[in-house]
Amino acid sequence: MVVSGQNVIAEHKRRFTRNASYFEPWHYLPLLDRKPGALRDGAPFVGWQLPEAMHRVRAHYMAGKGGDREFVDLLLLAQDHGIEVVEIACELAVEQNTLRLPAIINLINQLVEPVIAPWGESHAYPQLTLRPEADCKRYETLCVAGEAVA
Repeated sequence: MVVSGQNVIAEHKRRFTRNASYFEPWHYLPLLDRKPGALRDGAPFVGWQLPEAMHRVRAHYMAGKGGDREFVDLLLLAQDHGIEVVEIACELAVEQNTLRLPAIINLINQLVEPVIAPWGESHAYPQLTLRPEADCKRYETLCVAGEAVA
């Protein structure tokens, strides 16, 4: 146990059993980033207890080629945003039947990013007083002026 002041910063449970190995899968997540194939047969990941929606997403990814990498990318998002956010995003993806990784990333971003309310008064938006005109000769004079400086 690592303690700073009155706060517990880290805790590692010890188990003293002969001829038995205990693994914490989240501890090995950085390894999966380099070796995603370990997700299929690696000892820390056998019988990994993940939320039900994440199990369904994992089964979908593992059925296809390159699914290991996609699920590892999803797990890395859980490390960044928290397992709760990724679990909710996976539940939404299962409900919407959109199990592709970009769709789940989009759902995570929707859950994490703040909602910006639109302005209530539409007349308060800035209005243009002069209509802009396209003038390519103006651009050419800027390019000529740039050559003179250089």
